[in-house]
Amino acid sequence: MSPVRRRRLRRLAALAGGFATVALLWWVWHWQFDNALREAQRHADTRLALYTSSLEGALERFAYLPDLLARQPLIRSALGRQPQDTLNAAMIRRINAHLARVAASSGAEAIYMMNARGLTVAASNAAREDSFIGQRYDYRPYFRQAMRGGQGEFFAVGSTTGRPGYFVSAPVTAGDVSVSVTAGETASRGASAAPPLGVVAVKVSLESLQADWRQAGEKVMLSDANGVVILSSRADWRYRYMGGLDAEALGEIRAQRQFNGTELRALGERLGDGSLLIDGNGVGKRFFTVTADSTAGGLGWRMHYLVPVRPLYARARNAVLVAGALCLALLLLGLWLRERQQRLWLREREARLMRDANERLESRVEARTRELESAQAELVQSGKLAALGTMAAGIAHELNQPLAGIRTYAASGARLLERGRPESAQDNFQRIQALSERLATLIRQLKLFARKGGAREPIDLLARLDFVLELLDERIVRQGVELELPESVQPVWVAGDSVRIEQLLTNLLRNALDALREVAAPRLSVDVALSDTRVVLTVADNGSGIDEALIGQLFDPFFTTKEVGDGLGLGLFIAYGIVQDLAGRIRAENRTGAQSGAVFIVELPRAFETRRRQPSEEDSVT
Repeated sequence: MSPVRRRRLRRLAALAGGFATVALLWWVWHWQFDNALREAQRHADTRLALYTSSLEGALERFAYLPDLLARQPLIRSALGRQPQDTLNAAMIRRINAHLARVAASSGAEAIYMMNARGLTVAASNAAREDSFIGQRYDYRPYFRQAMRGGQGEFFAVGSTTGRPGYFVSAPVTAGDVSVSVTAGETASRGASAAPPLGVVAVKVSLESLQADWRQAGEKVMLSDANGVVILSSRADWRYRYMGGLDAEALGEIRAQRQFNGTELRALGERLGDGSLLIDGNGVGKRFFTVTADSTAGGLGWRMHYLVPVRPLYARARNAVLVAGALCLALLLLGLWLRERQQRLWLREREARLMRDANERLESRVEARTRELESAQAELVQSGKLAALGTMAAGIAHELNQPLAGIRTYAASGARLLERGRPESAQDNFQRIQALSERLATLIRQLKLFARKGGAREPIDLLARLDFVLELLDERIVRQGVELELPESVQPVWVAGDSVRIEQLLTNLLRNALDALREVAAPRLSVDVALSDTRVVLTVADNGSGIDEALIGQLFDPFFTTKEVGDGLGLGLFIAYGIVQDLAGRIRAENRTGAQSGAVFIVELPRAFETRRRQPSEEDSVT
């Protein structure tokens, strides 16, 4: 896939993810808002049932009282007198006192009695300045309903006191009481036949109920049949109508003086979502209304519970914020996982590249190593051939002179014997024997170079040292080297084999003799020390010593400080290999103090077996 197409697909995926996130947040908003609204409605229904039952209970406490009073003989007899205007003051005082006692015991705000024309003739508040006595209430619906023979109910603002209240009334009928109609004439009228004599009304104050609503801190209202709020937990919402109020209803309210001239205004405006906007444009003034009909009387009252919109929006907003935070967290997690995956992929790619590079490097190293080993083998072989050539030339030179002498002495001895001079011939034969011993010594040196070591066994280090010194005696004498040897005559046993021990000693001593070529008074010191498990051999010379920068390379193959053609640099390397094979250690350092020169220290495992046959010179030669 091309990079351009890959970028385009990533863009489309990002746009699709953005649209999906917006749709998800939109759904979360509506889902949470609907859940909150349903929960609020369930709560409102519960609270409305409680408020409605408390209202109905408060009203039912007084529903029976007017009819009970209207049936009392005292009330009937007072209204049954003709003419009613001639009621004596004693009876009025008696009725007023009775009504006051009933009002105090029942909790009613006022109880009063009106005649058939709506004039108040007795009241429980007769002793107060705002007494109802003498006031006409024939325009009130509760009076008219009672005069039609039924129970009257009404809510209104008192025209006398200016205080609102609930009014319930009952008609006062003659019943079976004999009433004087004309002089000398009596008639008995039943309740169903004669019109009511008057009306008994009870005014109940609902302010305590409204105060309880306000104290609960909830938005509760009670509206009448016209939609006018008559009770509310908010005082400023009272006497305001919900919905529309037509002219006919407004005229009826004014005719009944229900609100005593109070200006009626609309409570709010219904919006498209069904919410009610009250006194403003902000969300804080919006409410969803839950309504329940009140069964108290037949007034068509309705209870309203207002649910504020702001908390619902707040819950929906919080849910959207949580969902947004989760989406953001998922996005960040996805980005982190993607970044981690990319890092892992890059790491694996780098590791793969490193593995490939290492494999290629290892293959190249192996190839180079093989090449170097092949070159080293060729160099070693060349060195061996050169050494063999040099050795062959030297041996030919060395063997040629003794052989020529032997031939000369043999011929001379034969002639001396022919002449009868055996004494002189014996001297020639002794010279031939000396030359033969020299030839044997040269052959032993050649065999020592060609022999290969065997398994480990107890070897007398001092005996092998004596043997090697005999081989190098001619060179030691030629260079005039002064020897310092161990004074011990007891065998010193090491774990190894004769050949490798002799090769080790030969290489170390030859290296020391090479360092003493240009020294005026050459001196070679060999010392042997013993420990519990080790034998320490020290070979020291008084030459120029070793350059400190080159000490670490002395035992490397083909490393030499000699002139070209004077050596291949394999002597110390071979000595190092022999010491390693024998589980020992070797190191080189310069002598300290007034003396100069180099010191080679060899540590070999000590052996404790002494019962063995030491190889003789004949074994070494043969």
